[in-house]
Amino acid sequence: MIEKLNILGRAASSWYVAGPAAVILGLVIGGVVFFFVAPGKPSVGVINIPFTVIDEGSAFVIGRHLDYAMQDDSIKAVVISLSSPGGGASSSERLYIHTRRLRDEKPVVIVMNGLVASGGYMMSMASNYTYAQPSSLVGNVGVVGISGGPLPPIFPEITTTTGPHKLTGGSRQHWVSLIDRLKEGFAQMVIRERGDRLKMTKAELLEGNIYSGSQAVSLGMVDAIGVTGDGVEKAAELAGIGRYNITDVNAAVFEKYGWRAQLVRFSPGEITADNDRAPDASKSDQDGEVSEDHYRQPLMGALGQEQVNPLSEFPVEIGQPNIYYLYAGYGR
Repeated sequence: MIEKLNILGRAASSWYVAGPAAVILGLVIGGVVFFFVAPGKPSVGVINIPFTVIDEGSAFVIGRHLDYAMQDDSIKAVVISLSSPGGGASSSERLYIHTRRLRDEKPVVIVMNGLVASGGYMMSMASNYTYAQPSSLVGNVGVVGISGGPLPPIFPEITTTTGPHKLTGGSRQHWVSLIDRLKEGFAQMVIRERGDRLKMTKAELLEGNIYSGSQAVSLGMVDAIGVTGDGVEKAAELAGIGRYNITDVNAAVFEKYGWRAQLVRFSPGEITADNDRAPDASKSDQDGEVSEDHYRQPLMGALGQEQVNPLSEFPVEIGQPNIYYLYAGYGR
């Protein structure tokens, strides 16, 4: 009996028995990990940005959508459906940088709809791939500036300044030079991001022309003609995923943050609130992450809150930014 057990032990330890047993055990363990431990099916996140003028408020809300797409590990690629004439220079640059950081983590495809011009086009330069429709209006690279600083030149005699341009920010020549530098920076950004695909000179680019989607593709300003469905397929291809879900990032952000980062539904340059009643800002969100108050936006017109004037005793009203990456010819 003992001899028979020894024979069985030697047989079990031999390679032609132990090998297949190890393979079977590995398959069982792998199946358990796949079905119970590994994450679910990957997804392509879709962000819808309808006609939106880019300002401090809209850039803040769009930024929340980009953040969500970056932080959700199940989202492997992102499609942004975009229509915008651009807007404030700093806000447009912020969205370019924000989108570029998302691109560093996951493939980003931008689908240009009716109008993607100036600052809107700048944002699209941060993507891996771009689509436009044949009748889309694309381009308008350049700067719109109002010479002079944020404060008007008329002020009471009792106001004392420490320099001749303290209240204006510089002479007219200074402002023209500043705007020219911003124009050059915009052009270099497009040239750098488009690379060999761009089929026009810098001088032609800086004429500020608007092109149809078909023209923009032929000039290398856009990669291809397509709609959101094409963008989803391309994003999945760039991410190397074959079977995937679609994540509506707009709906997910609204569900998570409510009125503090709403669905992007703007009239030009304005955010509209679905719910005027603010929740208790002291409560953390359900995931126990950052308090909703972290996402409070203190700028005028943003999320239903009013800007607090830090210079209430100052006799001159502070104006809004006066340098724009904005298509100003729309509607003329």
